[in-house]
Amino acid sequence: MKRQMRLAACLLLLVVGLAACNLDQSQVTSTTVSGNPEVRIVSPLPNATYLEGVPVNIVANVSNAGADIDRVEVLVDGSIVATLAQPNDSGAVSFSVTHGWSATGVGAHSIDVTAFRADGSSSAPAAVNITVVNRNAQPTATNTNDPAALPTVTPRTTLQAATVSGNQSTPATQTSGGGSATSSVPTVNITQGVNVRRGPGLAFDPPIGAFAPGQTAEILAVNTAGDWYKVRYGGGEGWVYAQLVQATGDLNSLPREAGPAVPTAAPTAIPLPTATTAPQSTANLVAGIVELSPAQPTCAQTINIGFDVANLGTTASSASSTVSVQDVRVADGSVQGTTVGGFPVIQPGQTFRVTMALTVSTWYNEDHRLILIIDPNNEIPENNETDNRREHVYRLERGSCP
Repeated sequence: MKRQMRLAACLLLLVVGLAACNLDQSQVTSTTVSGNPEVRIVSPLPNATYLEGVPVNIVANVSNAGADIDRVEVLVDGSIVATLAQPNDSGAVSFSVTHGWSATGVGAHSIDVTAFRADGSSSAPAAVNITVVNRNAQPTATNTNDPAALPTVTPRTTLQAATVSGNQSTPATQTSGGGSATSSVPTVNITQGVNVRRGPGLAFDPPIGAFAPGQTAEILAVNTAGDWYKVRYGGGEGWVYAQLVQATGDLNSLPREAGPAVPTAAPTAIPLPTATTAPQSTANLVAGIVELSPAQPTCAQTINIGFDVANLGTTASSASSTVSVQDVRVADGSVQGTTVGGFPVIQPGQTFRVTMALTVSTWYNEDHRLILIIDPNNEIPENNETDNRREHVYRLERGSCP
């Protein structure tokens, strides 16, 4: 009998101990958040300058958050440009949100971000001011070689939005006759954002526009050096750099053209530096750290790519620009996805964190390589163009993908 009583007592102590452990565990995992959330804008930097049309990555950190954050609103000049609903499914005390806005409208702009709880309470708006400068200004003198000065014509190819899924891009291309463009027509396929210029060379500045990834355009001619294509652009024509696009069709049948005369305001030739000639720019943009969030990418789930761009030169970069990202399957080098981010003018010694979102849904349980390139169109003069590239290899987990 005494032995049975001792056994019962031990069992009772064991049950009490387990209950106490469960109570302690619940106390550890529960987090009480009170008061209003707080928002801090990480990007863009205050008083940053962007070229018109360049993507502006708006990144904000929300702290003192919790599970009842209902939405985060992003405003530009007092108007809502994005409402991010249920942005904190995990109920974390702190989390980040990202929204891309294309710099539109020359002049000063205000960006505000506010977090709201389900009960209607909110954070104080976090705000920064930026400036957008003109990248499409045309010369005051009439230039018959400038597509903007030509009479309106009906383009043979009308560009429309492209549908992109994984590594497949299906641009919607129509011809003026109502039929679809055939594969025999020489065409450029845009795999990364590329500027369109009035002539074949960087001297034709500023650009007259740009193509976005996934678009296509008919090639009309090739310059005499063979490194620029004249393409159909909107209601006129423009030139794109051949190494930044993919060309299909019979290029041998295309005419060779010298292109319009180099603008008189620009030098006809760039002098080669000599031992006594200082470099044109002492800015030096350098590729830095790459961080992924979440650290382990999963198939069909969006990852945020953090990429540090540092200016290790002695002068500020001359303008804002972009970072291009390609996700490449290591096994065969095929591109599985692309994205782009923007950064402002960077002062000497300053580092800017560019944040970009990317979703990859192909070739899980395999290694992927991210290829990140600063200023892919070489718009910013630097004294060293060899350190603008960074590669980062990761393994894509299967997750819930079939």
